This record gives sequence, C-alpha cells and structure tokens, in this order.
Amino acid sequence: MEGRIKWYSEKKGYGFIETEEDGEVFVHRSGIKQFGHFGFQRDDPVTFELKETPRGRQAINVTPVKSF
Repeated sequence: MEGRIKWYSEKKGYGFIETEEDGEVFVHRSGIKQFGHFGFQRDDPVTFELKETPRGRQAINVTPVKSF
C-alpha cells in the first residue's frame, strides 16, 4: 500500500500514515523497515503492508519512497 506520513514522533516511537483508501493507519517504530537520514517528516511518501492486531490495523514493513 501507499500513503503519506501524517505525523511521526521519533521520541514517542509511533505515528500515523494517511491513505486515500483506508484513512489513518497506526505505525510503530518496530514496523519501520528503513529510515531516511532524518527520520520521517510530515507528508513523506511511504509504502507499507497492513497487519491486523488486537488493537486494530497497523502498518508494517514501512519504507520511504525515494523521490528524484
């Protein structure tokens, strides 16, 4: 799936990804596959997979989309 970072706090270790199809999706630092040099910033494009957890949907294998 694709989306954009709505917000992410490196200090807290979690945030949310905004998608057109599924709205907001929770992301925890454990689900991030690769960070950019400065971590995630608002509106950064990312790809990810969805995982169903007892607390709801969570993004896993989150990878930043490289823009040229």
